[in-house]
Amino acid sequence: MVGAVFVGALTVIQSKINGELGAALGDGFFAAWISFSVGLIAITAIVFGSGSQRSAVRQLRAAVRPPDGSAALMKPWFLLGGLGGATFVAAQSTTVQYLGIAVFTVSIVAAQNGNSLFVDRAGLGPAGKQQLTVRRIVAALIATVGVAIAVSSRLGEQGFALWALAFALFAGSLIAIQQAINGRVAAAAGSAWVAGLMNFIVGWLGLSVAVVAYQLVSPHTFGATQLPWEAPWLYTGGFIGVAFIVVAAAVVHSLGVLLFALLSITGQMVGALVLDIFAGEPGEPVNFLLIVGLAITGGAVALAAISRGAPRLPVDQ
Repeated sequence: MVGAVFVGALTVIQSKINGELGAALGDGFFAAWISFSVGLIAITAIVFGSGSQRSAVRQLRAAVRPPDGSAALMKPWFLLGGLGGATFVAAQSTTVQYLGIAVFTVSIVAAQNGNSLFVDRAGLGPAGKQQLTVRRIVAALIATVGVAIAVSSRLGEQGFALWALAFALFAGSLIAIQQAINGRVAAAAGSAWVAGLMNFIVGWLGLSVAVVAYQLVSPHTFGATQLPWEAPWLYTGGFIGVAFIVVAAAVVHSLGVLLFALLSITGQMVGALVLDIFAGEPGEPVNFLLIVGLAITGGAVALAAISRGAPRLPVDQ
């Protein structure tokens, strides 16, 4: 639980880093591609630099395609979790200007929480099937309300487009699936690092296609983009992405998709509060609504944790 909250808080820093890199480049897709590239290089070095991790790669390959021709332990499409992350980054880069950061955040959280309930109920994650109880539904709704309150002071910042809202909701729903199947990959390989590697490979390929498509649809001076080498910290977002994906793949087995989602959302709000306190504008008061929203979301986490720990009726197979 602590790990889920911690990496959730780190994603706030990642968003700030990637946002500033996108602003410096004038191209959100290219900034996302750079972030994924850095993460892919880092996790590739970690996995293939370790004998045990290389063995885990072979174990995953055998689970997907057994060398003896027996039935596969895991379907190949479980390796496509990285497309969820790539879709989220694409939505972040293309819809915030139409929805505003507040509406975008609430849309993502609402879709992620809602789909997490069904992902857990379907048993898509490594924790297996979980009941769709009233407590779990209420916890997801309370968390969404908490986030809505936390960002309510920023509602109406930008214009509105229905397609942008639909894309944000779609991306949020994919996050729940991504976390579930990444957990499955980690269980099959016996390594969260290998699950992270597959996530970054697939996500990087997806973003590469998006970058090329964006260039074809809206030609711009892609080759003439000046990279901001004078600010090396702008290239660290990929390392945070590695931490989030690896921790998520490692702990979703014991937490379930919904509880992990609520904990990481709580971490994001904690991170936002810390940034407000220590990195906000001088003289600007701390956002009181953010504190209220954080308290409400914390209550949702407690309710979901109690629900998970309570005795359950058997789930129909």
